[in-house]
Formats: sequence, structure tokens, C-alpha cells
Amino acid sequence: MKHHQIIIPRRLWQSMREQVSREAPLESCGLVAGRKGLAEKIYPVKNMLASPARFRMEPHEQLRAFEAIEDSGLDLLAIYHSHPTGPATPSETDIQESQYEVISLIWSPRNSEWSLRAFWLEKTGAAEIFVEIQE
Repeated sequence: MKHHQIIIPRRLWQSMREQVSREAPLESCGLVAGRKGLAEKIYPVKNMLASPARFRMEPHEQLRAFEAIEDSGLDLLAIYHSHPTGPATPSETDIQESQYEVISLIWSPRNSEWSLRAFWLEKTGAAEIFVEIQE
């Protein structure tokens, strides 16, 4: 278990929240890049499955985002996606399909407000980690 927390500036948190809210009831997804656990940029990526229950990043957009992250000298810190109908935790599919050793951010609506939780996924399951929103 490498990463125990991620720090997300409020403006990036806000941008992700607007995206997941706008694209609901379909799942949204994207990448978070930064350094040493501090998020510096987000890259929304199209969900090519256009599904309310699953996501797969559109490969060309995902590749462009990876290249942009590399060009800017940042690291991939997290992959985010939404669960518009819940749960607020990783699904069995999320755990099985996890391919990158990065934090998994999951957005889900609670009482009509979107909330964000972070997890470290391994084939054996998921461990919740701390998200700090930086003002």
C-alpha cells in the first residue's frame, strides 16, 4: 500500500464535480495528474461505453491525456469515475478491471450532492484512503 492520501485543490475538485454532474446519469471518467500526492491538473476523458453502470476510457483521448501528463512532467496520481446510482465504493468490476497502480477516485451522489471518496485498489479488494481538499 503506497499512497495513504491525495491532496486535491478545491478548483480541481469543483471541475470534476461539474463534469460528473453534467454527464449523469452516465458514468464519467478522467485522469488526475500531479506530483508527490498533490493534484495539479485533471484530464476529463470520454466514457466510450456511454453507460450508467460502467466506464471505459476512449483510447485516443486517454492516450492524448497520458502524453500531455508526460509532456508536463507530472505523474498520473489517480483515475476518477462516477457511480451515478451508487455505490460510493469501488464495484467488483472496478477492482477486477483496475490496470494502473494509482488511486481510484469515485464520485457518487448523496442526498443530491456529489461526494468524492478515494481508494487504493488491489486484486484482493479496496482500501479507502484520505482525500484532502485544499482551499
